[in-house]
Amino acid sequence: MKLADLYFLPKAFEGDGRVYEYMGVSWFKDQVRRLGRLTGRNAARPNNYFLWDRSADGLHAYEKMTRRNEVMHLVGVLLPLLGLLRGATDGALQVVLWVVLAVNVYPYLLQRYNRIRLLRVLKRRKRLIGQDRPLVHGG
Repeated sequence: MKLADLYFLPKAFEGDGRVYEYMGVSWFKDQVRRLGRLTGRNAARPNNYFLWDRSADGLHAYEKMTRRNEVMHLVGVLLPLLGLLRGATDGALQVVLWVVLAVNVYPYLLQRYNRIRLLRVLKRRKRLIGQDRPLVHGG
């Protein structure tokens, strides 16, 4: 197991993803899908927010993309949080920091939620097919 896996693999408290469902992440996911359809971005074209290849290679590639997306959104959560905790006093700056924080929290949680579900599919697939390929690729 690689060091990155210690962070990216689901934790015991995340279980089967229900904690994220209780937090409204599945509703948020539906809204992202709806927005994707409205803007013409969907699973028909390769991208890093929609699963577009359901083959084993595609699932592994998507798992890797969830890691990259998660890190980007984590930065979008941590930097504004640090600014707020350090006592940003300018009202306009506080508003910007809160907006950036709010815009990144659910996308961050969505990446964790998607990975839990994806790893469950890969595990089931491995059991059925009996392939020797590891469940995850290093980040």
